[in-house]
Amino acid sequence: MDVIASAVPHLQDPKADALRPFLGPDVTLVPVPRSAPLPDGALWPAKVICDVLHEHGFGQDVQTYLKRTRAIPRSSNSPAAERPLVPIHLESIEAERPFFVPNKITIVDDVLTMGRTSFACAELLRAVCPDAEIRIFSMIRTQGLQEDIEKIVDPATGTIIGYPSGKTHRDP
Repeated sequence: MDVIASAVPHLQDPKADALRPFLGPDVTLVPVPRSAPLPDGALWPAKVICDVLHEHGFGQDVQTYLKRTRAIPRSSNSPAAERPLVPIHLESIEAERPFFVPNKITIVDDVLTMGRTSFACAELLRAVCPDAEIRIFSMIRTQGLQEDIEKIVDPATGTIIGYPSGKTHRDP
């Protein structure tokens, strides 16, 4: 958790002002589920990130509205062409409809690669919280095959577009 907490000062830096709507005091933080159902006591990186962010004054609360119901291949272990498509995520994650629907939800992921898991989570939450503003936040985003990485800390906002093929396009 110390590694995650060490990122907090970067989120408080004026360069990260664009991220304030994602982590404001009126936002419910919702962790992205892992690639398999969680056994009791298992490490859930996205939940740990949510908890650390909340402990440092980000977000209104942390809610686990999303859960993986069956295991799928891990994106991090799969070649890009074999990573699970959005429909696989939609079929293997359940979204709980909250009794009190928050106005603003930020889905929190540990690493954002192609954005398929996060996109599916947003679609599932949109179905049960249709009036909520839903955003996605990730501590780390991949940059593809970059030869020269000039910035380690580079807060950015962007979009993820889903296609009928089940693929996504993320910018940046």
